Amino acid sequence: MKDRVIEHKVKLEKSVKIILGVLAVGVFLNAFAPVFDVRKAFAQIGMIGSIHNPVHIICKKGC
Repeated sequence: MKDRVIEHKVKLEKSVKIILGVLAVGVFLNAFAPVFDVRKAFAQIGMIGSIHNPVHIICKKGC
């Protein structure tokens, strides 16, 4: 007896493909989240305008 092969093809709509692609990219980026850690950058920005690091505003054309 010959082996018979049954193939099933699933066609997804374009919107479903886009949603699945966005989810896949989100999962991929979440795996590398520690590489893109911005907490240190936000901590350095928070230091601007403190007592030890004041901000100076100079008006050149009147304020």
